[in-house]
Amino acid sequence: MLKLITQMLLAMVLVCTARADLIVNTFGPGQSFQPPPGETIGGGILRNDPPPNRGVTQAFEFTPSSTESLSQIDLALQYIFVAGVATGPANLDVSIASDNLGQPGTLLETIRLTNVLGSVPSQPGVVPAMSLSRPLLQADTHYWLVVAPPDMLNTAFDWLISPLTTLSVPSASRLGSGPWTTGVTEQPLAFDVSGVTVPEAKSWLTVLTGLIAIGLLTTWRRDLS
Repeated sequence: MLKLITQMLLAMVLVCTARADLIVNTFGPGQSFQPPPGETIGGGILRNDPPPNRGVTQAFEFTPSSTESLSQIDLALQYIFVAGVATGPANLDVSIASDNLGQPGTLLETIRLTNVLGSVPSQPGVVPAMSLSRPLLQADTHYWLVVAPPDMLNTAFDWLISPLTTLSVPSASRLGSGPWTTGVTEQPLAFDVSGVTVPEAKSWLTVLTGLIAIGLLTTWRRDLS
């Protein structure tokens, strides 16, 4: 009997275990993306941006359909190095922000990446950014993916373009710490955001009830022996 209950409880745990989901995905099949060039992020020195607002930050809005704990972000990128000009390190900040009246608001987490793509220039690839603090993303709530290098002037990346053309994704960009410029694009840059589904409270209650039942049964059998 105890073995049967244990097996049933294990089945309940497997059902209630959180699962990984794609919250938003603008990659093509197999995480494909358009070949370079893409859209510059950072790179103020290459753009001859006037001070003090130098270097580009790019952002895209997404809305989870269920409550998720942020797990991972993937980006299609190419590091740009121009000797004597754009020589900043291949470091990148990948952030999730709340929505503030249709533009990025408070940062919920910033994932700081170093040595992106091995610091090898002109070699496009998919860059993963793993969440450490796992912020909770509420269902039907707007959030923003915000990407920029820490050195906005000297570091530059190409964020490569999605091969999909009918997505209608809200976007935002800005120079330095200047105001956001917002719009909607049908061909955003290539990225995805993954989360882990948060099990419902009643699911955890079912598991807890099963644990209590096993504990009581074990105690009862011990008392009889």
